[in-house]
Amino acid sequence: MKLKIFSSIFIFLSAYSPLAVIFLIQDFDWKTKSVLHPEIMYPILVIAIISVILIWVAVKSIKVSTPPVKVLSVSNKSGELINYSIPYMISFFVMDLSKTKLLISFVFFMVLIYVLTLKTHNIFINPILAVIGYNIYDVKYQKDGIEHQSFFLVKSDRLKKAERCRIVELSEHLFLVTERNPQV
Repeated sequence: MKLKIFSSIFIFLSAYSPLAVIFLIQDFDWKTKSVLHPEIMYPILVIAIISVILIWVAVKSIKVSTPPVKVLSVSNKSGELINYSIPYMISFFVMDLSKTKLLISFVFFMVLIYVLTLKTHNIFINPILAVIGYNIYDVKYQKDGIEHQSFFLVKSDRLKKAERCRIVELSEHLFLVTERNPQV
């Protein structure tokens, strides 16, 4: 199952929603108490807010899952969130919303980052998901007597070896843990 383009765009946008707040702070004129470029800032803020809400609702609404799988080993991938820091650093050095060339260059850069995160399956290494309590783990697990290895998105504590859990596929090699240690 491949992640749908619409879903992947909103997941990506949610990961960079704090960047909208940084832009707002940089674009705010403290003397006049107004935003300097409202025609750019307000749509960015609306998109950021909508993307965070959609991700939160989407993750909360997933209920369907498979028979339990058995965890064989786990390693944490949430530490790779540092990869999201590059666009944030750029915003502190060169972002000026009044300069069209800089804005177009930044949009091109973000499109490139989006394509790379999608192609490398790192789209779910997302700081907003981490803020709402989800971590991503590289998990070896046993399903129907066969060993597999995939990424699991888990709310709460780290999975443990020999733990059983129910999962649902989000995209290729990425699953959401819907229930831990089920009674079945």
